[in-house]
Amino acid sequence: MDKATYNRIRAGVAAGVGIVMAFSALRNSWALGMGTVILALVILYTARRQVDAILFDERTIVIREKAANATLNLVTVAFAVIGLGLIETSFWGYIANRDYGYIFAYIALIIMGVNGFFNWYYNDKLGG
Repeated sequence: MDKATYNRIRAGVAAGVGIVMAFSALRNSWALGMGTVILALVILYTARRQVDAILFDERTIVIREKAANATLNLVTVAFAVIGLGLIETSFWGYIANRDYGYIFAYIALIIMGVNGFFNWYYNDKLGG
């Protein structure tokens, strides 16, 4: 199978999962949703093994790594700024914003801590 066919299968599976997940949410059935996700994973894994073309190369890996790092940095800074902004507005009379601000600030700290841990782990494991 070529890469275009694989991409069509992937898009169809994603659309099917979205439709069935919406139906399972309406029916309040977590089993239907979980079964759908598991079936979709099996279908995608089987289809991926049938692909003859190269799906990933070094360039793709570098692009995804840079995109992931940029997203992580942007989200962490955004959460920290939003948190500090909400904490600041709590001093202007919006008392309820203080709790939300601390939540955003703590989430930013957790993200930075997890990122630092994995940077240390992979640096140590890969001999950096």
